[in-house]
Formats: sequence, structure tokens, C-alpha cells
Amino acid sequence: MAKRRGRRKQSRNKGFFFRSGRGWFAVVDGKFVHLCDDEGNKLRSQQVAPEIVKEAYARLLLSRGWVENGQPDAQVGTVCQRYLEHLKPSEPVGRNPRGTAKTFRDRGRTLYDFCYGYSGKYFCDGDLQKRRALGEPTRLHPGFGSLAASELTFAHVDEWLSYHPTWGPGGKRTRLQTLKRAFNFAVERSLIAKSPLKGYKIPRGVSRVTYLTPEQEQALRAAASPAFEEALQVCIRTGARFGIEFAKLERRHVKDHGDRMEWKFKPTETKNKRERVVRIVDPAVLAIVRRRLAENPTGPLFRNEKGNPWTAAMLSNNFRRAKARIQKNGVVLDDDACMYSCRHTYAKRVLEGYWTGKPTSIKTLARLMGNTVQVCIDHYLQFSEADNEMVWDAV
Repeated sequence: MAKRRGRRKQSRNKGFFFRSGRGWFAVVDGKFVHLCDDEGNKLRSQQVAPEIVKEAYARLLLSRGWVENGQPDAQVGTVCQRYLEHLKPSEPVGRNPRGTAKTFRDRGRTLYDFCYGYSGKYFCDGDLQKRRALGEPTRLHPGFGSLAASELTFAHVDEWLSYHPTWGPGGKRTRLQTLKRAFNFAVERSLIAKSPLKGYKIPRGVSRVTYLTPEQEQALRAAASPAFEEALQVCIRTGARFGIEFAKLERRHVKDHGDRMEWKFKPTETKNKRERVVRIVDPAVLAIVRRRLAENPTGPLFRNEKGNPWTAAMLSNNFRRAKARIQKNGVVLDDDACMYSCRHTYAKRVLEGYWTGKPTSIKTLARLMGNTVQVCIDHYLQFSEADNEMVWDAV
């Protein structure tokens, strides 16, 4: 018997299909599930391009934890969504968020831009009504949310950055850190096998080394309210981080030894998650702290003119106002001079021996500031006469 010739019949099962009058569907766990575009709209027309239907089907499989070759491989959009769900605070974000709420908003805007190709302002903290109120957005780039994590490459990230030429090194660094954190979170939660951005080089941070001269300090203090003048004096003399150390200081942190004092913060209260000790010997600062201990036995010690505890935002705003006042009088500060300059001023003066008459090494400064030696080398080595002399001695 002759062999049958002609085209061999092949399976037409693609995993998805069109239901007349209903739209495109797939069967998952025995149930019919609508296929949707990358914005979540159901695909209802049979005339939808095949590529769009295939992408929608791939997104569905990835969102359901589809596994390829035994390795989890979630969609980029799913990774970002799960990460933001993890970050989302229990309370409403509000108009001027701080802390975890601000982190959620800032990272949400970055990930929304990356996934959908629209400006981050359309993230709207996940509120669809607010998003619709902004009107139809203009697409900035194609978006990468529909890709599988395993398909995302360094070239995609480079392409994304190229669509934002106004982002400087600092802006790129912050946004790349957000992406990396999202994918690292997905690895920890077994959504993906490995981060597609592992090994991607992030621009180094631009260190701010601006400091205040004694003349600039005096001008700022003269232009400040009594409460803010006190804040400037204490922050410059102690090197305390103004937001999470100075503003958060309470009685429980203070160890008074008579002629000296320690502020001790637990690892859970510090920036680098290590115990932080601020050491104080200056008589004027000791007197200020003791007075505040008597006035405020509970809660934060340092408060503004109205009796409210200082916050990082309040301190920064007061610094900007004082800066503007003295610049009108001809006292010029660096453009990037800010409240954090008080900490840099402390570092420079300690290294030069401004208060003690004895220059200090970078290693000692690192202990005083609660930083690693490498961080201090990166930021403050140019201030260190003691270390410069050691270099000359080694020649």
C-alpha cells in the first residue's frame, strides 16, 4: 500500500483560543481565564494581533508561577507588583509621605515607569481613580513588564535609561538600586531563580563633602530661631545624623558619665544596622542635653519653638530658610550646603583637630561617626592631615 502523501496534520492547540462574543481565553486549572493586555484590559476582539495574544498568554502563565526547566521564571511586571505589595504601608500614603510611605511611592514610580513605559507620576500609589483623573498618559518607551525575568538583559536596562536623558548619575543610581532590590526580593521569595541584573554596574554615588566654615556657622546661627540654633550647634559638635539620631534622641538613649556623655542607639534604630554610639565631651552640649532631659522626660528631647519634636523635614526646611537669609546679607554657602553639611563639618573639624588641637586619623573618625573606614576614606580623606603626613612619611 502506497504511503499517504501530503501535509501532515499538526495539533492546533496553542494553549489559548477565541470564544465567540466573549474574547480570548486560556484554560488554567480547569477554569476559563480571560487573556488581558499589558494594562489589564481583556482582549475581546478576534482581530487582535497574534503577537499580542501570545504575549498575554505568556503573562498569564508567568503570573501563575509557570516553571520552565524546573526553574521559577516570573514576569517582570509580576516581580515588581509583588515587591510593591511587600513595601506598601498599612496607612494611606498621603500627600507628603515620609519613611516607609515615601519609599513605597518613590520605588513605585520607578517600577511603574520601567514596566509600563509611562511617567512615574501615573503610579498614583496604585490608585486607579487618581490615575484616570490625570488623563491619557504619553508613552515614553515600550515598557519591559511583559518580559519574563529570564529574558531581561542588561541591554534592556541600558535602553530604559537612554529614554531618560535628564537623569543624572544620582538619579540613575537610585532607580537602578530599586530595580535590583525588586529582583533580589523575587529571588528570596522563589518567584525567579536568579536576578537578571546580578552583576549590572551601578554608578557610584556622588559624595557631598560641603562643610561650614566657622564664619558660616556663626552667620547661620545668628539667622536661626533659638531652637534651630541649638540644633545646629548640637549637630555640628556631635556629628549626629540629624534625622535618625538628633531628632530621635530620647532619655533611654542617654548615658551621662559626668564629664562625658554617650548616646547609644540599638542596631534596629541606626542607618547601617549596627550599634551607634555618639560620644560627647563639649561642656556646652552636655548642658543643653541635661536641660532638655529635665524639660522633656518622655519622648524626643529636642523640639522646635512650638514644642513639637523635630523631624528631618523640619530641620532641612529651617536650614534652607536660614541659608537664604544669610545669602541675602552676602554670606555665600555652597549650592549643595544643607542640614547634612553639619555632619561633614564635624568630620572635617575632628580630622584637623579644630576642637582638641590634635589631628585625628580616619580610623578614629570612622568610630566617632558610626561609619566604616572605607566610607570615611571615600568621603573625608582629603580633610585628614594626619593621614596625609603618614603618606609622606612612607615615601
